[in-house]
Amino acid sequence: MKELYSEVSYEFIKEIDHLDETSPQGQPELRVGILLWPEFPILALASLVDSLRHAADNGDDSQKKRCSWFIMGNKPKDEVISSSGISVNIDGYYKDPQQFDCIVVIGGLLRSLHKASKQARKYLINAAERGVNLIGICTGSFVIAEEGLLSGNRAAVHPYHLQEFCRRFPDVKAVTGCDYIDSKGIMTCPGGISTIAAATELIKRYCGPDRATKAIHQIAVPNRLDNNAVSITRALGFTRVSDTRLRKAVFLVEEYLVKSINTAWLAEQVNISPRQLCRLFKTEFNQTPADFIRHCRLKYGKWLLRNSSESITEIALHIGFSDCAHFSRSFNKEYGCTPMEYRRTTNHSIEKY
Repeated sequence: MKELYSEVSYEFIKEIDHLDETSPQGQPELRVGILLWPEFPILALASLVDSLRHAADNGDDSQKKRCSWFIMGNKPKDEVISSSGISVNIDGYYKDPQQFDCIVVIGGLLRSLHKASKQARKYLINAAERGVNLIGICTGSFVIAEEGLLSGNRAAVHPYHLQEFCRRFPDVKAVTGCDYIDSKGIMTCPGGISTIAAATELIKRYCGPDRATKAIHQIAVPNRLDNNAVSITRALGFTRVSDTRLRKAVFLVEEYLVKSINTAWLAEQVNISPRQLCRLFKTEFNQTPADFIRHCRLKYGKWLLRNSSESITEIALHIGFSDCAHFSRSFNKEYGCTPMEYRRTTNHSIEKY
């Protein structure tokens, strides 16, 4: 590791990690490291970060709770110039790759691919060797392929770059017309608004479809999409959610997760009868609205057990259960262990009932 970070102080990297004030208490479910190549597209970075931001907490407080992201580089406060001329400051030195669930490379204009530091490329190779998932956005696929990490694999490439990619990397199967390809631990994405699809797929995997739904809703991606636009249903894993009323109902469950809501109230908000709403939930999730609400609350309670210092009773009341005993029974039925047992296994302090 010290050889990898020879151009910077390895001890200082560890110090920065401990002093990172943007990270919340506890462990986010999705941790993303970001490498920006010179003249990167600002839309790709914005699509990625804003998707993570909206999935990271309840409401619109922009706190890095359920997701976190960190832009890395050689020097703190260094600037990377985007293709539009807008500068973005990095957050700090390279961190240990295994502190992240994935490393995202956002490539720049082809003429500038060679301008990135050797340190960034070393870091990328080290991350791959240590089994960290890699994601290449826009010409980030070129960067990953240049390091021999895509050989014999498939890559989602923008049609504009297809011919050049095929010329440079004949051993990689380049594909166009899709938002992303995830194969053998490497995801590639052509960039643009397709980045939202790739980001929401990550959110769905690590944080659950409710988080991905919230991100899509907050970004205000159009409900009606043609075949060349971002596929919400594929990104979220909801193969039949074309009904706008159901999408709104799911978002409302998340928005009012800690409040008292029921099927009748949800049905009223989306202008259908409770029976219709039950039918929609049953078709899509094989659950009643009440079961879906309970599942989402328990999932949030599970996250609080792992990431907060609230007592189990406080968490139970926080997420809408009438008492701790009811919460414990429901949690045990859902996850096969009591809240106290779960908290103990995650090495968090056990709070008294």
